[in-house]
This record gives sequence, structure tokens and C-alpha cells, in this order.
Amino acid sequence: MKKVDEGVELFDEIYEKVYTAEQQSQKEKYEVELKKEIKKLQRLRDQIKSWISGSEVKDKDGLLEYRRLIETKMEAFKIVEKETKTKTFSKEGLARQDKLDPEEQKKEETIQWIGEIIEQLQTLIDECDLEIVKLSAGKGKKTNKSQIEDCNHHMKQHKFHMSKLEGIMRLVRNDRIPAETVDEVKEDLEYYIESHKEDDYMMAYDEDSFYEALGLDDLDVVNVDHVTQASIATKKKDDDATSASSGSELQKNSKKASSASGMIPLTIGRARKSGGEKDKLPSSNEATPTKIGRSGSASGQAPAVVGPTPTPKPPASPPGAGSSMAAVLKRESEERQRAQLQAAAAQAQQEQALQQQQQAAELLHQQQLQKQQAEAQRLQQAEVLRQQLEAQQKAQAAQQAEAHKRQQQQMMEQRQAAAQLQQQQAAQQDAAAKQKLLQHQHQHQAQAATQQASQVQQQQQQQQNVLNAGLSGLSLGNAVGTNSAAIASSSVLLQQPLTAGVVTSNKDATERYLNALNDSFLQMPTSSETERPKSYTPRNPYPAAPSCYPSTPSPILDNPAVFEKLGTDALFFIFYYAQGTYQQYLAARELKKQSWRYHKKYMTWFQRHEEPKVTTDDYEQGTYVYFDYETGWCQRIKSDFRFEYSFLEDSLPV
Repeated sequence: MKKVDEGVELFDEIYEKVYTAEQQSQKEKYEVELKKEIKKLQRLRDQIKSWISGSEVKDKDGLLEYRRLIETKMEAFKIVEKETKTKTFSKEGLARQDKLDPEEQKKEETIQWIGEIIEQLQTLIDECDLEIVKLSAGKGKKTNKSQIEDCNHHMKQHKFHMSKLEGIMRLVRNDRIPAETVDEVKEDLEYYIESHKEDDYMMAYDEDSFYEALGLDDLDVVNVDHVTQASIATKKKDDDATSASSGSELQKNSKKASSASGMIPLTIGRARKSGGEKDKLPSSNEATPTKIGRSGSASGQAPAVVGPTPTPKPPASPPGAGSSMAAVLKRESEERQRAQLQAAAAQAQQEQALQQQQQAAELLHQQQLQKQQAEAQRLQQAEVLRQQLEAQQKAQAAQQAEAHKRQQQQMMEQRQAAAQLQQQQAAQQDAAAKQKLLQHQHQHQAQAATQQASQVQQQQQQQQNVLNAGLSGLSLGNAVGTNSAAIASSSVLLQQPLTAGVVTSNKDATERYLNALNDSFLQMPTSSETERPKSYTPRNPYPAAPSCYPSTPSPILDNPAVFEKLGTDALFFIFYYAQGTYQQYLAARELKKQSWRYHKKYMTWFQRHEEPKVTTDDYEQGTYVYFDYETGWCQRIKSDFRFEYSFLEDSLPV
């Protein structure tokens, strides 16, 4: 069975390729591959037939299905083979393309419908044959005797209709009956195929009156068996007539023609209605020319020209035989003329057919030349397009290389400009630092001079105060003496030069500043390090709430009764965004009252959507609703979820 499935799959792939191929050569190639595959399937079908007929396999329904499948593929292959073998300019191909005549189209449709009905009847016969083989297997032939008889009866009826339909098809093809007449039995035949196994239908079924609407009795149409019998009777009478007048060579030829015409009823023939008409047949001498004409028309070929008959030895003939011989000679001359005319007509038809074949061959040759020219043009265009594409690709590659080179040059120039800019900035910073250092030195010197001047002024002021105090009273003599000594010493200090100490201190400070500046230049930060970090700055920095807003939670939120009135969305918000608070505890307790259960592993609230499918001591499994707080902030459904009790939060009282 696996080989059948693989073969059918490969057959379908090749079958699709046959109808998707654009060229005739490809179709023929795929048709050969299709033929190989159908032969493999036919060998498998023969093997399946042997299994069906044997008693080794009891359940044969699967084998019958595979056999029907292979037969379906065989019918499809027949259609493909017929279409492939039908040439474009053959008679069938030209007739298929000619759809201008409605009568011919109706005729072809009727013939096609009759062929389909015959195929259906053949399928029914095969089914009956299979049923008989199935019923006859083993000891079933005795037990299923009635069913086997029914199958044989159905097969007999199907064969009867097949023989009738074959005759009707030939009559329609030969324009003996119009195609519209067949429409009168279409519904009856289709209904017969559908309902032939029903008892009610078979009780009302009448085989004799089934085809009365076609008037086959008026046309003297019978089936193959009756026609064969009629041809045998005619042949016997011709033999008797030939033995009575055996002195003529023409009569021998007429005998051959009559024997050839006796084989014609295998296609379509005639028979007499009654035996009385058979008795009225003319003598063999009179019927011989007519039979020759019929044989020529039936075979579709021109008869050979009858030559002069040799004069045989005169047999013992009754009186009056000379007159009959003269009539025979006269009839022979007439027959020669008729044969010559028929030969000329046949030769003209052959010449016309040969001319048509030559024209068709020339037309086919022209089409092949046109196809070759078109193929050459297509290849030339493809080559031109390929060359253009290669040129475009080369030009694009050159442009890209040039652009890349320019980009590298620009980057080098930018780097050089950046390096020069950094050098300029470093020089400017160095000059600015030196200038600041000099300014700082000048400021320090000015401050030192200012401090010295202020000290001198303070000392002078103190001396003046002391002098004034000495003049005001002499009781302070000791103090004055002491102060005068101090003043004298201070005046001596003031009279000493100050420039040497100031210059020394300024020089040391300058050296220290320069050394520190050199050290700082060694560790100077780069441009990227000097950028300030871009930290987040809120648009509304805290505190931004108006004074009317409450700064502490409302005490009403501590009341558990409030949480009973809140929705699940608000409870989930409080649970996830007020963690570690009393409100989170109240929200969790209210969710648990509403049949929500917290999963400690996934940190998610779950609720049963339906009763669990599986329940054990360790877990339960089924469909649950869970709250998605991370991605969608919504409730979702999870089917076939396994909720383990070890992850269930059950310490929270309800």
C-alpha cells in the first residue's frame, strides 16, 4: 500500500508537469515518464487483484479502494495519451478545432456523453466482477448463491445497454439518427445507473421498451449477435448461388465481396425483420454487382478493376445458358465501367488527401521555422540583456569603489582637521593657562604690596597714637618708654628693604605653578571625556503636584469593605503597584474571594475557566484564565495548563 501511495503521488506530480509544459517536446518527455509510472501501478494492481481473489486477506475494502484509485489514474493516463498522440493537423485535431457547425458540435457532445455512459457501465461491470470474486472466495459460493446470481443479472443488463449504446454511437456518427433524439433516453440511462440496485426500480424496469423513443426497429438496427447470424445466412446462400453458376470468374469475385460484407456487421449492419424477406432475395447473378458496390462503400476503399474473364471450359449447362452468359458479359462490362469510375474517384481522393497532407506538412514546417526563429531571437535578446546587466554591474562596482575611495579621503581630511583643531585648542589652552598664571602672579604681588602698605600705615598710626598719648599725660611715662622702644624697633623693621623677600617668594610660586601645569598637561582629558554626562531630567521634577493634592493616602483605603466594590482591574493594579502595603494584602484577599489563585512560580493570578480535566493530589490540568500584567494588562486563556499545588499560594486567609 505504501508503494501505491508513493506511485500515485509521483504520478500526480508528473501529471501536473504534462499540463504545465509549454513545449510539445517537454509534454512528450513527461508522457513517457507518466507511462513508466502507470506501468508500475498496473503491476501493483495485478498484485492487488491476486490478493482480492485469494482467501489470505479477510478485510478487502482497502484493497478495493486502492484498485479503484489505480484504475482512476489509468483512465487519466488514457486521456493524456490520446491528447498527446492527436496531432495538430490530423483529422481528429482539425475536427477538434472546428467548432463552427452547431450540429457537428452537438453530435460530438452526444458521442462523448455516450462514451462516458459506456465507461460508467464498464465500471459497474468491473464492480460486479469484483463482488462475484469476493463472494466466491472460500466457501462463500454456496452460501452467497443468491447474491452471485443478482450480480450476474446486473452484469447481463449492463452488457445489454453497452451493446445498445455502441450501436447508437455508430448510428449517430454515421448520421443515421439525429443527435437530439438521444436526449430522450439520457435521463433514463442516468437514472438506471444510479438506481439499478433498488428493488422498486427493477420492478418497473422494462428492457424491451427502454429504447423505443429512438425508433431503432424502423432502422432495422440490431446488436452484434443478430447481425452475425444474418451474415452467416447470407454467406450460405451465396455459396449455393455460386455452386449453381460456377462457370464465371466474376461470380467468384462476388463471392469474396459478399464474404467481406459479411464481416461488416461487426461495426453496424442490417438484418431483415422476417424470414419472408429472406426468401425474396434475388438470384446470385443479379445480386452480385450490388454486393460488390456495398463492400466497396463499407470498406472505404476503391475495388480493384475487374479484368477480362478467361473463357472456361463449357460445362454441361441446361438449354438457354447462352442467353444468361450474354447477360453476364453485358453486366460485366457495366461493372468494369463502374469500377473504373470508382477507381478514378478513389485516386482523386487519394491525390486530394496527399495534397492536404503536403500542405499540412508545409504549414507545420513553417511553424517550426517560426518557433526556431523566435527561440533564436529570444536567446539573442537574453544574451544582449546579460551583457547589458554585466556592464551595469561593472559600472556600479566602479562607482562604488570610487565613492568608497572618496569617502576614505574625506575621512582622512576630517581626521587631519580634527588633529589640527586639537593642537590649536591645546596651544590656546596652554597660552590661556600661562596668561592666567601671570595674572595670578601680578595679583599676588599687588596684594603683597597692598598688605605691606597697610601694615606701614597701621604702624604709623600706632606711633601717632602713642605720641599723642605721651603729650596728653606724663603719668604714663613708663608705658611711653616701653612703647617707644617697641616703636623704635618697628621703625627699624620698616626701614629695611622688602623687595628681596617678595621676589624670592614670587619665583618659587611661579616654579610650583609651572610644574603643576606641566603635570596637568600630561593627563589632559580628551574631547569625549570633557562632555558632560546626559542624565535624565524629568519634565516635571518632584515635587510638582499642586498643594491641593493629598500628600498621604486616604484613610478610607484601609477599610476592607471598599475593596469588595472594586473591579478586578483595580485590584490587580493595587496588587502589583502597591507592594509591601496593607492595601496589597486587602487586594490579594479580595481576589482570592473571587476564585483567583496566585501562582508563586509565575507570579501570576490564575482562575479556572472550566472544570479541570485531570485532578491528582499533586496537580490539576485544564483550561485557565490568567491575568497578563507584563505585556498586555489583560486576561488571557491558557489551555492544557498544569497547575501544581506546590506553587499555589494558600497561606492567605479568605
